[in-house]
Amino acid sequence: MFCPNCGKQIKDCDNFCRYCGYDLRDDFATVVPAEGAEKQHEILEEYVLPSDNEEELVLYDVRKHWMAFFWPVIITPVFFVYFWTIFLNTHSLLSWFVVFLLLLPVIYPLLRYSSDKIVITTKYIHIKLGVLNPVEVDIRLNKAADVLEVSQSAMGKLLDYGILSFTHGGNRYDYGYIKSPQNLEYAIDEPARFVGEVLDMDVSESSKL
Repeated sequence: MFCPNCGKQIKDCDNFCRYCGYDLRDDFATVVPAEGAEKQHEILEEYVLPSDNEEELVLYDVRKHWMAFFWPVIITPVFFVYFWTIFLNTHSLLSWFVVFLLLLPVIYPLLRYSSDKIVITTKYIHIKLGVLNPVEVDIRLNKAADVLEVSQSAMGKLLDYGILSFTHGGNRYDYGYIKSPQNLEYAIDEPARFVGEVLDMDVSESSKL
């Protein structure tokens, strides 16, 4: 390399020019990050989403956070206390109604935990939301950023869970208590890179076996 001040040839490892004493460290600080950014841009560009003719492979199954069981954990002790102390001694219509109200926030979240699904493949994000009449949506991975939105509350940031919001059929839906929402957000914002990295990881892991 050459000194930007006097133009004489110097070594790449020099911090100062041996001829004029120019401080080369500031130049390295500006040049090296630029080169690193260029290399990173090249890495981002090398990933391409699979074509429609290729087989669709499952890459990532989004899990729900343990906070999905928050209300069942809170309400269950209340239900048993009411059941043993009041319901068994009254059997009135009101007591049956109260039992039903206490069971609903216990059973429904458990059913939602097993029925709600988000599966990311090499082509789509498949979403199933609901129990009795579930909403099922298939969104092209390269179009997901225009349709899906991942957000986190203050508590969600603290405990590492988030919400996926989307509009379907004119209605807005929220898929709550997503565990590690950063992974889903990464797949939405950088679909080609996400698919490429997961496939590369699978290949490297299988080669070790």
